[in-house]
Amino acid sequence: MMFNPQKLHPISYVSGFLRSLKENVFPLIFAVFIVMTRGLDNLGDLIFPVAILSISLISSAFKAIKIYKTRYWIENDQLIMTWGVFSKNRKELNIERIQSVDTSQNIAHQLLGGVNLSVKTPSDGIELDTITKKQSDELSKYIKERKHKLKNKEAVEVEPSENESEQNERNLAEHKPKEDVVFFQLSVKDLLKMSFTSGGIFIVFAALGSLLGFLSQVIDVEDYISPLLNQIVNLTFVIISFVILFIFISYIIGSLIVFIRNYKYQLTYDGELLTVKYGLLTVQKRTVPIRRIQALKEEESLFRRAIGYTKISAIITTDGQFDSNEETDIGSVTILPFMKKKEAYKLLEEIIPQFQFNSVDKGLPVQGIRRRVFIPTLILLIAVVPIQIYLWSYTWIIGLVIFLIMLLFATVITMKSGFKVYDDSIVLLNASPFEYSTIWAKRDKILTFELHENPIIKRKDIAHFNIHLAYGNSMISRGMRFIHKKDALNIYNWYKGGRDDAS
Repeated sequence: MMFNPQKLHPISYVSGFLRSLKENVFPLIFAVFIVMTRGLDNLGDLIFPVAILSISLISSAFKAIKIYKTRYWIENDQLIMTWGVFSKNRKELNIERIQSVDTSQNIAHQLLGGVNLSVKTPSDGIELDTITKKQSDELSKYIKERKHKLKNKEAVEVEPSENESEQNERNLAEHKPKEDVVFFQLSVKDLLKMSFTSGGIFIVFAALGSLLGFLSQVIDVEDYISPLLNQIVNLTFVIISFVILFIFISYIIGSLIVFIRNYKYQLTYDGELLTVKYGLLTVQKRTVPIRRIQALKEEESLFRRAIGYTKISAIITTDGQFDSNEETDIGSVTILPFMKKKEAYKLLEEIIPQFQFNSVDKGLPVQGIRRRVFIPTLILLIAVVPIQIYLWSYTWIIGLVIFLIMLLFATVITMKSGFKVYDDSIVLLNASPFEYSTIWAKRDKILTFELHENPIIKRKDIAHFNIHLAYGNSMISRGMRFIHKKDALNIYNWYKGGRDDAS
């Protein structure tokens, strides 16, 4: 069936319309606001709203025609996709070069049996939004089996010819694609632990803060709250109660968001590909070719570090562009979202043996504390002194608190961060008062090395360095600031391959 041109799922029309609505959401809101404030009496005032609505409808119509004309099929070991409204576009992907097949299912997809499918190669990709679940499973299975067969074709052909039929059967058995083995499943108990120890509360803080700001512009909140507050004797108690309630609600909602996002998290491995599947409202399935992993990243919050749990992600490279991909961060895939640190290291060393979870030498030069707070302190003084003199005599208290926070950050970053170079890999630990982030990178995956110094730190033999790694279809930079220049030069020599003993 997949060898004949296939249509997209009818739900694609809904997806296209929603994307069109999303693209024009702010103009539409503005147009509705104009109609609500000025009414329908003056036809001149309706020109702009009607124009915006027309543009949105035309955009939706174009998307609908594009979806209607989109076809995909397999021909001569090529996955082919055609689309277009006024002109016909055609894209072909060689099955042998396909690296991953990812899927995504939102609520509408799950109810109607649709799947958003993304096929990626090193240089391009195809996104099918949306096909049936059956079509997705058949296409994924065929690509995997055909890709494996093409890869091992030569190995089968060079075998001895005696007992040919028997030998061929053995060869086919040997080169048959391996079944996915489940290496990790996030239990409900661990998922609850993960949710309540996550930083999801900060997501809600940001969202509710924005909502409150918007409401305060539209509704005079004070007129509604003031009569209530006037009836309360202890205003301080009321404020504290509201703050505690706000934090508690934010904590619960943030934890619920993390729970929904990572529901039924599962990691499988077939010898070449890591596959992660997770989500409740939107079910994501992402595949990670082992050889495309550029580095491994560990993230630990302060509380999770104290109880011995960690989160590890793979930094990958992807060149394809996808318009409606649900996963915004295509350069990073979480492999183990919540697991005991020692168990996580042991598991990943088994399935990704090229990475070893080596330790770092903690502690950067102590003078880095002073250098990290010097310029921010000058800026703080420039801002605080005029306000202290002319506006508010207690501004120095706020300035002191900000200075102490900056000093805390600088001290933790300097004393807890670290790095170390091994034979063919480097480990970087960037610490803060709230989170520890560690990168393990192989030397042959580092794209560039940068050494920075300015006239002030140059006299003290201090320098900064950064390494650049492929990240999705761009780059990511990681490094250390205010380290001894000789250490930075040692890392540079190691990067160039000139010294294996740099450490």
